[in-house]
Amino acid sequence: MKILATINWLIVGLIAVSLTQQGLLALSQSEVEEIAKQTTVKIIRIDGHNPGTGAIVQKQKYIFKGQEGYLYTVLTNCHVFLNSTFCDQENKLTPEPMPNSTGYRVETSDRQQYISEISSVRIHPNADLAIFKFFSTIEYEIVRIGNAEQLSGSSKVYVFGWAEISKTSRDRRARFLGPGNILGIDRKAAGGYQIVHKLELVQGMSGGPLLHENGCLVGINGRVDIDPNTQIKEFLSVPINLYASWQNIQVVADCRATPLPDNNLFKTLRSLLEQGNWQRAEAETKKLMLRGTDQTYFNGNIINNLSCSNLKIINRLWVQYSSGRFGFSVQGEIWRGVKNDYKQFEERVGWRRGYEGPLTNPPNYSLEAKKGHLPSYKLLAASDFGTFLNRLEKCDALSFTDSGIIENIISSESEP
Repeated sequence: MKILATINWLIVGLIAVSLTQQGLLALSQSEVEEIAKQTTVKIIRIDGHNPGTGAIVQKQKYIFKGQEGYLYTVLTNCHVFLNSTFCDQENKLTPEPMPNSTGYRVETSDRQQYISEISSVRIHPNADLAIFKFFSTIEYEIVRIGNAEQLSGSSKVYVFGWAEISKTSRDRRARFLGPGNILGIDRKAAGGYQIVHKLELVQGMSGGPLLHENGCLVGINGRVDIDPNTQIKEFLSVPINLYASWQNIQVVADCRATPLPDNNLFKTLRSLLEQGNWQRAEAETKKLMLRGTDQTYFNGNIINNLSCSNLKIINRLWVQYSSGRFGFSVQGEIWRGVKNDYKQFEERVGWRRGYEGPLTNPPNYSLEAKKGHLPSYKLLAASDFGTFLNRLEKCDALSFTDSGIIENIISSESEP
């Protein structure tokens, strides 16, 4: 009896450890929402019809038309480009050429849009899935690939997507719902729609992510069905494992996404840059960089511990709203060009009038300033500038400078 009691306690203990581990892996609702926002794109037909959503699943460094940047892979539904009847078929091939090549735009989390023609869409042979690529000089986050095989009735999931424009809205609205439970798994479902849940999907959300509470991608949303017995709506998703096996991608058994910086932190900076209020934007930049410290100025220790993700976002915003004129990466490019000669750098960006001349005081807070002039010398002491650029380099935040709407290699046709 003692042995049996010991075994029972062991089983209870193992279950408790397992549940504790699951709890530790879970992210907060706001953390999952931030991952969804930053790793999801809005897909827009150029003719305005049949919008969809997509998840950024891969990126690689790439040079396109002489520009260094990233080539991104987006996962969405086949029926965002082609009709559902075709997309539900098995053993199908990507049509060559894709029909109705009217082109489309992809809008990323920072509201940048990338325009192209159909060229890179690939269709899953047996499921309602498709992938396509787009190029940008801006670095975006990608979603981590989870394992849908581990889903059960107790699994907590979230859905995200861009709803179609309604009668009361001027633009497509982001919809984030959850957590909700998995209702069932049907491995023989048409189009690969094996996952059933009750998180409402509406027009425009096709191709959006189904995220586990650990922040990892476990499915692609795309269909509404009616339970014949209860006449209640059910919502269907394609498990991520069908994409992973198709593209030879490794799924992560105990996946846990890393929480991303809250983009709400940067709303004020974005607004100031958008208005062209460069001086206040510089002050806000310093405030963001010193956030979490009790200091009002920088030192070597603070600089070496600056958040890489925050630095990238701050740089991206400066580059974006100055049309490639200002920002850390612009300054880094000039710094390398003068071979780390600080006085020559000051002269080149207009901080100093001549190699040995006086500082430009106050700085020129306008687009008339020299390239790389802002953020100005008032952000950091001269003695800290080299340390700061080394930190940016370690963070891989100095590679690319251009932004804006860039011609690239993506594709389109659709039915949400």
